[in-house]
Amino acid sequence: MNIEKNFSELLRRYPNLRKYIKLLYQFIFYNISKFNSSNSKGLLQEFIRKVTHEDEEYYFGYYDKSPWNDKNNKILTLEVLCSDKHPVKTDKAQIGYINLKDNIFKKLTETNTWNLQQGSMLQWLGPDFDDNIIYNALHDNDYCSIIYNLKTKEERIIDKPIYSVSKNGRFALSLNFSRLHRLRPGYGYSNLSDKTKGEKHPQNDGIYLVDLENNTSKLIISLDQIVKINHNSTMEDSEHRFNHLDISPDGKRFSFIHRWEHNNVTQSRFYTADVDGNNIYCLADEEMVSHSCWKNNEEILVWARKNNKDRYYLFKDKTLEFKIIGEEKLTSDGHPSYSPDKRYILTDTYPDRTRHRTLIIYDTQENIRYDIARLFAPFKYHGEVRCDLHPRWSRDGKHVCFDSVHEGERQLYIIENVIEKLEETDK
Repeated sequence: MNIEKNFSELLRRYPNLRKYIKLLYQFIFYNISKFNSSNSKGLLQEFIRKVTHEDEEYYFGYYDKSPWNDKNNKILTLEVLCSDKHPVKTDKAQIGYINLKDNIFKKLTETNTWNLQQGSMLQWLGPDFDDNIIYNALHDNDYCSIIYNLKTKEERIIDKPIYSVSKNGRFALSLNFSRLHRLRPGYGYSNLSDKTKGEKHPQNDGIYLVDLENNTSKLIISLDQIVKINHNSTMEDSEHRFNHLDISPDGKRFSFIHRWEHNNVTQSRFYTADVDGNNIYCLADEEMVSHSCWKNNEEILVWARKNNKDRYYLFKDKTLEFKIIGEEKLTSDGHPSYSPDKRYILTDTYPDRTRHRTLIIYDTQENIRYDIARLFAPFKYHGEVRCDLHPRWSRDGKHVCFDSVHEGERQLYIIENVIEKLEETDK
């Protein structure tokens, strides 16, 4: 595995070549693996339950929010006709929920503002996480977000799209989804052209604070501002972008990634800041930063590089303090989130040499890694149309949900009472 990682690192400067060599490598090993009867399954593979239907394709999107409502009897999902190609302007996603009593999809509304990695940022709106949902859409030829009330069916348009929403449902953070799409296909939206094209680090674009109650917004951190912080030569002649905004549980701070390209290699820095844009603090700046999640209001888990070592690091916000989590257990990038009691980390892996992704629960108290499922990803789901598992907890921490294509198309799956089942396997 070290040889694979080292070779992959050597090819980072040649992203297109790297992509095709990786697919060829996986194709070879996948065909070899078909003759190996000892291919392992996950500990809880038999308990996986599909909650969507084969008539269409379904998925929720990202790992940083729960699709369950507060009562844990509904799961939000998008319904799409096809998910192995990029959505175009005319492609619509149906928005609704799965009633877990009968697995019936209930359509609520629709949007043509979505992507295959993060959906339409569809989520339950706090503080009750039951009566209202919020999602991104297009209105008057501009991106917006819409708050939809399930009881009254009333819609309220917010003039900015949302990226991350506070737990109390009062405010959100936003960014330029057209710029994000142009510079990182698969994460932004293709409906509108990027008005900042050609601007390396515009002064009037960046991260926005959106007041959901009063429908107002303001720029709080510009791209020009962030480039001036600890500026270095790799930033010259590069177009810069923000991604992965995430508000802390108490709504006082948020995290974000600043990215740019240098010699075809992505450079990343990981920051936190107050929600008004003040007190910006850089936690990681050694080129590589990936996925993160807040453990609490002071600590944040990040897959990052420190001292030339890529691992999950638990950073203490606004300090130089950090520690490695699961050093010998969690050795590859994934999409992490803490259980509500903070004991367990739910995460996943990208496809291995045989195109299998692993769904993982890590017990931080006992330092035990449980591989609860190993799921195949067909070759047509790769690159920007890949289907990462993006696992999420239910709000009570009893169940997990994930998107997957192991049965040939994008569908939504759950494993119920997951910790209870793991405890039974240990007996």
